[in-house]
Amino acid sequence: MGFDIFMLGATVVAAGALTWFVIWYFFSPSDAESSSSAKGSGTSADSQSSDEAYAALYGDREHEAAALSRLVLVGIVLTAIVFALAVLALFGSDDPNNWTNAAWIQSPWLQAILITPVMFYCGRPIHHIGLHAIAKRSPDINSLISIGTSAAYIYSLAVCVASDFMPEGSREPYFESVGVTITLVLLGRLMETKSRAKSASSVRQLAELLPKIAHLVPKAQHDRTDPSTAAEYCTDVDSDALTPGDIVLVGPGESFPADGSIVAGEALIDESAINGQGESPLRGPGQRVHAGTVASSGPVVVRCTKVGRHSTLGGIVDVAAKAQNSKAPVQRLTDIISRIVVPVVMLIAIWTFAIWVVLGPQPRLSHAVVTAINVLIIACPCALGLVTPLSVSASVNLGAANGILLSSAKVLQRGARIRTVVLDQSAIGNVDEDDAHGTASAVKSLHDRGIRTILMGSGESTSTVEEARRFGIEEVIASVNQQDKKTWIKRLIAESEPGDLVALASDGFENAAVLNSADVGFAMGSGADGMLQSSDVTLVNGDLRGIPNTIRLCEITIRNIRENFIWAMAFNLLSIPIAVGVLYPFTGWLLNPVIAAVAMALSSLCVVLNAHRLHHQVIRITANAQPSSRSTHEPRLIEG
Repeated sequence: MGFDIFMLGATVVAAGALTWFVIWYFFSPSDAESSSSAKGSGTSADSQSSDEAYAALYGDREHEAAALSRLVLVGIVLTAIVFALAVLALFGSDDPNNWTNAAWIQSPWLQAILITPVMFYCGRPIHHIGLHAIAKRSPDINSLISIGTSAAYIYSLAVCVASDFMPEGSREPYFESVGVTITLVLLGRLMETKSRAKSASSVRQLAELLPKIAHLVPKAQHDRTDPSTAAEYCTDVDSDALTPGDIVLVGPGESFPADGSIVAGEALIDESAINGQGESPLRGPGQRVHAGTVASSGPVVVRCTKVGRHSTLGGIVDVAAKAQNSKAPVQRLTDIISRIVVPVVMLIAIWTFAIWVVLGPQPRLSHAVVTAINVLIIACPCALGLVTPLSVSASVNLGAANGILLSSAKVLQRGARIRTVVLDQSAIGNVDEDDAHGTASAVKSLHDRGIRTILMGSGESTSTVEEARRFGIEEVIASVNQQDKKTWIKRLIAESEPGDLVALASDGFENAAVLNSADVGFAMGSGADGMLQSSDVTLVNGDLRGIPNTIRLCEITIRNIRENFIWAMAFNLLSIPIAVGVLYPFTGWLLNPVIAAVAMALSSLCVVLNAHRLHHQVIRITANAQPSSRSTHEPRLIEG
């Protein structure tokens, strides 16, 4: 009786001390955090995300995927053997002569020998990153897994070494739980890494559209540009060596090595690689072509205007890479939640252990260890860390495949809140019949979504209203000079309802500053003259249907992120009570750590698969409205 009272008091005191330490260590500001806050940042300069930590260990995604594949393979093989041994030991026959009662099966030492490489070799990145995060007072998912598997491993070793000193019923090792947990966590990380590697690969594939060799026309022959004879005096050079002003020959089926204008010849140009459109327009002398597009016919002679990273394709690659590595604002919320959840889970595990030791039925120690480990494993917010990055990466790729270049992940959140679209007259001026159909379809699609459309032009009101009527645009701002455009955009933003955003679609470098003043700026065309860097969204093919396409892309992405977030949070909220053991008084059932590890992995898998669905979404509008000189609704002129 006295011993029980002593154990009760000691357990409560120890749990209280650990609780104070966790709260003090993880929730009180460190010196580094105080310094960062003073400089305007809310996080420690030394803290790093799991992605950054894995990158520091393995470098790029391909090397990380290869290393994780090896670790997962080793983990699967050894864990499968240990799991089989644990099952055989559990279901041993009462017959002493039965082979399942063999000493090598019943002894936990073989399991210990086999699982030790999984613990320290396969689990090395988890322990390294997790313990480093704890040392920096910024515990993460890896920290929980490291603590949980370490507790299970140490307890199981204690069973091997000193089982006779442990209470009856508490002599069962949990080596298989260690192996299953580490292997499944690595498998989840491998799936995430491969998904992101696929996204990074698509950017590299864009860069590889540039031909390695260009057929350079010597300067002495610049006056001889007949495509049919130019091949006789061309010299093959590296495309990287081209400079603006060089003249090159591009044959049928070859890619253009730089942006430029056709000097001689005609060719059907396949531009699908950069604008997502299947048409191959015919281009002739004086017309522009872009690096990475393909001459389906020809040959043609082209004068280079922009080369390498300064070409349209180079800008696309830079913008896409930047967008993939950026964070959506909602990611800050998941980062904050993860930062809070991890120490809270530690506290729940501490008191779960204490309550089972003090109040639980026999075998108390075994029950306490199992439930504490379950809490650490199943409550691990692994899925929460995947909520936004995979969806953002998939959406950036989907947009690029449809000629929509997003400058950053924050556009995905802002684009879904667009309620007014201002079309600068430069974006729809001098359109041909096909472009006119596209513009009318875009406006109709925007109206169907309840989005207000405004045409802003520099011409007098009669002609501007007539152009708005042609495309079905609702409102008109006329006689606007270049200096007043930004003022008008700010006025429209101020008049909008809270949370509603104003977008501007414009063309031409002179409108770069105006684009920056809008909540979301759409640059029309190929992004020439720096528009790629000044806009939030670049519509590579200059088709206004890209605006409703972008809004749809943003909407389905935000919906996907919300689904992931709800799934991850619901899983954690529902799983923690089960892990603690609230069902035990009613069912006599405790969750096995192996089942906890599988459940945790399935949660992450669901998030990965849900984000992967974005790769197969269709975002192009199907409306095919016709431009008309007559409209049932007269455009409303907005007075200054």
